[in-house]
Amino acid sequence: MSRNGDSGRTRLHGLVLKARYLGRAYPVLLRFAWERAAAYRAVFVVALMNAAFPLVMMAIWIELARESPVAGFTTGDFVAYYLAAVLVRRLTAVGIVNDLERLIRSGELSPHLLRPLHVGHVFFARALVGRGFIVLLLMLAVGVGVALTPGARFDLRPVSLALFVVACAIGLLFEFFVQFSIGSLGFWLTQVQGIAAAFQFVKAFLGGYIVPLALFPSGLAQWLVWTPFPISVALPVEILTGQADAAQVSARLIVGALWTLLTAVGARQVWRAGVRAYAAVGA
Repeated sequence: MSRNGDSGRTRLHGLVLKARYLGRAYPVLLRFAWERAAAYRAVFVVALMNAAFPLVMMAIWIELARESPVAGFTTGDFVAYYLAAVLVRRLTAVGIVNDLERLIRSGELSPHLLRPLHVGHVFFARALVGRGFIVLLLMLAVGVGVALTPGARFDLRPVSLALFVVACAIGLLFEFFVQFSIGSLGFWLTQVQGIAAAFQFVKAFLGGYIVPLALFPSGLAQWLVWTPFPISVALPVEILTGQADAAQVSARLIVGALWTLLTAVGARQVWRAGVRAYAAVGA
């Protein structure tokens, strides 16, 4: 019993020390990531251009809904949905595959493996900084767009906003672990961008970024909400626009968290296997 108690205290002490270390490391990582992002301002321009795609889809659906609602969506509903999708996508999007692949392929990963801080924290800090000022600009633009559109509305009740923040946090983590898993395939494959692009297309189509899930056939839509595809876009958007089934929101958040945990475990296993292969060839 005494040995078990000592072992438990040792593990707890180790976790506390690790938490303190990360607490000191993250401000440095975030500052470095911000300086790096500031040096590549074109990234912000690309992000703004990518945000235009849902607006094209919004214009198409608005035209179709002018005479009568489409699957219950009015023109105001489509405006609210797609403007929310633009904002949410920026809040949850992660783009680390290319950088991670290049780090592995070039051999620059080797120094990172000698450091006490896992390289994943470096990339996660970059992902956090990637939100940047563009999120504030989008929030302002989206808010104005909804306010000026008749029939468009967001559910701004405190409970809904809290659930929206939780959904976005889960979506961000899910995107990060998926991207980290795909990027880690660079240990075995020379090009992984194609895999990342294919996954993003499928997720955009089945995850509510291109078409709201409510417009799919009812049987397919009821199945899709429990898959990982809607975690990073459809679920937060539906919460913000008040279109999510209130009875399902908590369950969908829990399922989303479970998918994220499963993805995190998978990312860890792929990374470990890749590092072993990387070390075996003397990199």
